Amino acid sequence: DTPQSIKIKRNAVMTMEFRNQPKGGVLVKKVDAVTNAPISDVEFLVTNSDGNLIGNANGKYVTDSAGTFTITDVAPDTTLVIKETHAKDGYILDDTPQTVKVKSNEVITVEFRNQPKGGVLVKKVDAATNEPISDVEFLVTDSDGNFIGNANGKFITDSAGTFTITDIAPGTTLIIKETRAKAGYILDDTPQTVKVKSNEVVTVEFRNQPKGNLIIVKQDSVTKEPLEGVQFKIVY
Repeated sequence: DTPQSIKIKRNAVMTMEFRNQPKGGVLVKKVDAVTNAPISDVEFLVTNSDGNLIGNANGKYVTDSAGTFTITDVAPDTTLVIKETHAKDGYILDDTPQTVKVKSNEVITVEFRNQPKGGVLVKKVDAATNEPISDVEFLVTDSDGNFIGNANGKFITDSAGTFTITDIAPGTTLIIKETRAKAGYILDDTPQTVKVKSNEVVTVEFRNQPKGNLIIVKQDSVTKEPLEGVQFKIVY
C-alpha cells in the first residue's frame, strides 16, 4: 500500500509496476516425545509479538488426527508466538511458548513434543502360595505427602490382587503403604517407594504372610480316644 508518484509526459504512455510480497505460514506439529507419534486434540493459543490474536477463533488452534495445524495468510516478517494451552489426556502440558518469524511464500514447521505420563501397577500376593489377595487397602502419596487419586490416596486391590495408579507425571516419586490387610493375613505396613517413568507402567509387589493355625488334640494315652471337656490355657 506504499503510493508511487509519476509525472505524465505529453504524448507518451508510462508504465508503473507494483510488486506484492506473497504471504507465508506456519505448520505446527505435535508429537509424542518418546514414540514420535502424532498427538491430536492438543489446544494452542497463537498471537503475534504485539499480543494480537491470530486466526478467526480468538487465537485458538487444535491439532488434527495428524497432530498438526497450519496458520496461513500471514504477512512476511510477522513474529508469531505459539503456546500450548491444553494437553491431551495422558500427556504433560508443555506451556513453554515458541516464537517463529514468518517468511515470504514459505510454510515453516515448528514442532512441539509432549512427554507421556506413566503409572504404577501394585500387586498383592500370598507370601506362601503367590496367589493374589483381593480387598487389601493401601494409601498412596507423592514424596511431598500429597494424596494420589480421587479418594484421598485410598486404593484397594481387586480380584486379581492388583490396582493401577495412572496419569502420573514422569519423575514423580510415589510412596505406597498397606493400611489394612485381608482377614487371615499379617499387615505389612512397610512402605515402598517407586519413581514413575515416562510412558511405562512400573510393577510393585507386596507380599502378605498368611496367619497360622494351631490344632490341639487331647486323647487317652492308652486307647487314643479323644477326650472332650478338657480345659487349656493358651498364652504367647
